[in-house]
Amino acid sequence: DAELAARILLDQGQEHSIETPHGVVHVTLHGTGATRRPAILTVHDVGQESKSCFSTLFKFEEMQEIVKNFTLIHVDTPGQEEGAAAYPASCSYQYPSMETIAEMIPAVLQFFNVRTVIGVGVGAGAYILSKFTLANPDSVEGLVLVNIDIQARGWIDWAAQKLSSVTSSLTEQILTHL
Repeated sequence: DAELAARILLDQGQEHSIETPHGVVHVTLHGTGATRRPAILTVHDVGQESKSCFSTLFKFEEMQEIVKNFTLIHVDTPGQEEGAAAYPASCSYQYPSMETIAEMIPAVLQFFNVRTVIGVGVGAGAYILSKFTLANPDSVEGLVLVNIDIQARGWIDWAAQKLSSVTSSLTEQILTHL
């Protein structure tokens, strides 16, 4: 059945730790990579990893034709992959910026010998892919960007702000925002 096939595909991809000029990035590859078609490159949102962000999408029966005919490359941002170690407790550690993560993607494409991609990004992943595209326009054939505005508040944030304005002082609201 299509759902089982998609789950197996997402759960049993080839996992790689790829060294980039800015550090190691975890990537899961589905398919051979040896195709004339562009690969589909996914980048997830903050607080997720590729399975939690994209498995629902690739479970749909309608996606099975795409899954069979395209190479999928799922990039997990540093430290966000399943089973990742905790960040160093030292104050000197600094998580890479979204621009730096975007600069890691060319090394991923080179590792798999992929010339062009169709990017699929959600939230921070959408922003990262847009930065990558601006710096590497010849490597991108298309983008699907969901919730790219990193400054926008979702409806949960809006509701929380409305509720907190009723139950807290202005000082508490400002501290919560900061």
